[in-house]
Amino acid sequence: MNPLKLSYDDLDQLSGEVLPPRLALSGGGDTVVMYACQATYSAGTTGLLGTGLLAQPAHSTLTCVPATVVEHH
Repeated sequence: MNPLKLSYDDLDQLSGEVLPPRLALSGGGDTVVMYACQATYSAGTTGLLGTGLLAQPAHSTLTCVPATVVEHH
């Protein structure tokens, strides 16, 4: 379980990436892009080992890539 909690203010600070023009080629708004996303969370180094020089802090990642592009004709 992820102990981190996000508020709506936290979400408001996020910004999405702008797609390159070649990926947004729609003739009239009929193109649909579906994304594949993966989220990871690491609790970092815990216990006595967490106080050493090689200790890692907790961190999380979110990676999304365009997976499917469908254009309706």
